[in-house]
Amino acid sequence: MVRKAYIPFLVLVLVFSFGLASCSESSTEDVGKKEVTEEEPTEEETIEEDISEESVEKKTTEEEPAEEGTSDEMFAIGDTVSMGDLVFTLNSARWDEGDEFSKPEEGERWLVVDCTIENQSNESTTISSMLMFTFYDEDGYSMDQEIFVDTKGSLDGELGSGRKLSGEIAFSIEEGQSYWEFIFEPELFGFGQGIYAINEDEVQ
Repeated sequence: MVRKAYIPFLVLVLVFSFGLASCSESSTEDVGKKEVTEEEPTEEETIEEDISEESVEKKTTEEEPAEEGTSDEMFAIGDTVSMGDLVFTLNSARWDEGDEFSKPEEGERWLVVDCTIENQSNESTTISSMLMFTFYDEDGYSMDQEIFVDTKGSLDGELGSGRKLSGEIAFSIEEGQSYWEFIFEPELFGFGQGIYAINEDEVQ
């Protein structure tokens, strides 16, 4: 009797042990599969990651400020520069010795520049030679406009849409210098400045 009761109990223990072993193997296989999945991403995940990296690089590039124009870029006589809707050209430069009524003071010369401004906007605009033009000598000092010189035309007044305005501006400069800078700067419009280099051998 004792032997018969012992056999079913032994069978029950064996079945229970076998079940635990099976569960352990299944758990081990699941963990192994999960580790493989984490270590080896699928091709689709790799493509999405590459696209994400490219998007970040592109966004970073777009956020970087664009380089501004070179501040020391110089223009020469005959060059044309655009400032917003205004197009400016320094046509030429000449000496003026005055006449019997007015002449340069001793140690000075009169230098006259000929310019053209075109208004490419759809509205008229006001041109002011006193506000838009500056003249510097080779030492960096600004020179005054000379109003007693007999100049041709005028660079002051209302400039209509699509129209051009040509005229001369005279400056009183010191003798003994051979280089100057003439600057067109429409400050009211905030479009920067055009710097023209003038050498003595270019003045007529």
